[in-house]
Amino acid sequence: MARSMRRLTILLAAVALLCVLVWTGAVGYLWLNEPHLVFRSEFSRRSGRVLDPAFTSVQLKTADGIRLDAVALSAGDSPVPRDWVIYFQGNAGSLRRPRVQEHLRTLHGLGYDVLSFDYRGYGRSDGVPTEAGLYEDAFAAYTYLTKAGVSPAHIILAGQSLGSAVAVELATRVTSAGVALFSPIDSVPLTAGRIYPWVPVHYLATNRFDSSARVARIRVPVVVFHSANDRLIPLQAARDLFAKIKGPKRMVETGGGHNGAGFADEDALREVMWTFWPPAIGS
Repeated sequence: MARSMRRLTILLAAVALLCVLVWTGAVGYLWLNEPHLVFRSEFSRRSGRVLDPAFTSVQLKTADGIRLDAVALSAGDSPVPRDWVIYFQGNAGSLRRPRVQEHLRTLHGLGYDVLSFDYRGYGRSDGVPTEAGLYEDAFAAYTYLTKAGVSPAHIILAGQSLGSAVAVELATRVTSAGVALFSPIDSVPLTAGRIYPWVPVHYLATNRFDSSARVARIRVPVVVFHSANDRLIPLQAARDLFAKIKGPKRMVETGGGHNGAGFADEDALREVMWTFWPPAIGS
């Protein structure tokens, strides 16, 4: 009996040790590959994708000297100022992805001029993506418009998925007409924690993109579009983020999944956008 108990103890200890080793290896893999998991920039460099000729190519340069590939959709000279939307893409976005181009065309079709760009390390832009770097990229796009004579009161900051966190961060340090968030994340640690509940991501994540901690500081109008069938960000997470917004706000719960929320129902998108930012008459 004693020998059997000793063997069972050894077996259980071996199983426990194996579990610890597997868990440690998995956590180590995720920790070492965090930049790759957060910035899915490899999807932005697939060959064979082209820009819609309707887009005007633009070159942006950040304060730290990074060149960014960008595009604009503009109605040109207008007798009255038009609102501009700066569109910040998700972590697997690219100017040459058909879905991103469709989003830009949709926003332009609502009566806005549109500017978007590939983050550093994405597409044909220079550099390597980092959280601080993406914030600098966003500021470079904003600065490009203001230097071109666009009033901050006519600039709408719009972000999809990870880009929503970029829009939120920029909105806390510049003047704008408002913020539009499509499938917003609350933060990288919270998002990763829902995907990998067995990993202490709150302590390990070096990229935070913490909109949950920042969004209450925004005082301009904020609209949120989120899908009930979003498989990455639960609808309740978006509701919780929305509840923290202190200024004028509106949330639309729509279809479209994670990548199509807000764009799957153009009538709803138009109604909400025009409520806060009606297109200039005569533009």
